[in-house]
Amino acid sequence: MAACDVAALLIAFAFALAAGHRRDLSAGLYWNYGWSVLVLVVTVLGYFVVIDAYALRGHTAQRFLQQTLLVFLGLVFSGITSTLIFFFLRALVVPRGVFLLFLAGSFVLISLFRFINIKLFSAFTAWRVLFVGDMKASMEMAQVISGKEYLRYHIAGYLSDDKVAVSRPGMPFLGRVSAVSRVVENEDIDQVIVTIRKIDKELIKLLLECMQRKVEVSDLKKVTEEITGKVPIEYLDEYWFIMELLILNKKYFWYAKRTIDLIISAIGIAVTLPLLPLAALAIKLDSPGPVFYSQTRVGRGGKPFRVWKLRTMVRDADKNNVHWTTANDSRVTRMGSFLRKVRVDEFPQFLNILKGEMTLIGPRPEAASLVELYTREIPFYAERHMVTPGATGWAQINYRYGNSIEDAREKLKYDLYYIKHRNLVLDLVILLKTIRTVATGRGAI
Repeated sequence: MAACDVAALLIAFAFALAAGHRRDLSAGLYWNYGWSVLVLVVTVLGYFVVIDAYALRGHTAQRFLQQTLLVFLGLVFSGITSTLIFFFLRALVVPRGVFLLFLAGSFVLISLFRFINIKLFSAFTAWRVLFVGDMKASMEMAQVISGKEYLRYHIAGYLSDDKVAVSRPGMPFLGRVSAVSRVVENEDIDQVIVTIRKIDKELIKLLLECMQRKVEVSDLKKVTEEITGKVPIEYLDEYWFIMELLILNKKYFWYAKRTIDLIISAIGIAVTLPLLPLAALAIKLDSPGPVFYSQTRVGRGGKPFRVWKLRTMVRDADKNNVHWTTANDSRVTRMGSFLRKVRVDEFPQFLNILKGEMTLIGPRPEAASLVELYTREIPFYAERHMVTPGATGWAQINYRYGNSIEDAREKLKYDLYYIKHRNLVLDLVILLKTIRTVATGRGAI
């Protein structure tokens, strides 16, 4: 991947120099900028390493949108750094037009090369996988993998000590767990996925032997996260939260996130404030009742706060403590249906974001009564409150609106994934997909 990036950078600079240099070109002119090109290439590759643009598993195609955003951010940061270097080292200066064309051309070529790499890798590679552990979990994971052809997984089978272990189409039973070393060698396995909750010392020893043969060993939680973008809460325990979440240092991320929240919420309030009188008039003409609607939601650390929205339902719609909205809900007014579709009813939440009660991107805050219900029925539900709730989030762009405990359970899997993997790139992906959803009027945020 890095070699392709270097080639793209060199080609981009050659074209930028040909198109943006004011003097006549010659072969020697390219060599005159040799040190400058080296600075540009090193800074770009350096930032790509810092922001994990190369942290891609060889057999799993990362979402192209996320790769593109990483490339864009890396080029922006490297462009700023290169400008500072050229400012202090005038001998390495590059004409402004050439520099801007280089950055634009690099973005296009690197993104193109990565897109081609994904397509070629998907077409000519196959990753042989062996499941080891629980039969039911192995079958379920195999079904998930089979539905994602772009992964190019080839399932060799599974090993299990279950008494009822059987073979099924596309998922042969290959023996007991103790045979893992022999099966790995005979079946030319690339990856072992462990689908058992607790690994004993004997299995650890066998897995270490597999790793010595350069076979990748992963557990079910890790693979599920990478493939589905959610955390399997059925296989979690308290230890997972300590090891996977509490050790994460997100201090600088939260500083940047809060700064962005303040800027966007201030702009949002300024832009939407002139529209509120028109929305208020439409709401009052459509149905009796107040213009605004407020509700107690649960925020970070389980702290309650009041969230504000434009009223989209009839007066006292939730007086019976019913917060779920169903399809064609009779409580939703005609104007409310329109406001919900274009998400205008959410605009007052810019005030919550400005106050710090909410953030732009994060798990959606739920009503206090629902949180009490979910906490009783869903394991680890309260742990989603370790971060500030958001106006939109990973669960909202990946799952439907939801009006049941099972829907809340499924959304929690996405929320925990976000809490673990949260960063500015993921936030940008969520924001772009939310904008697309709002623009097309599809889905529920």
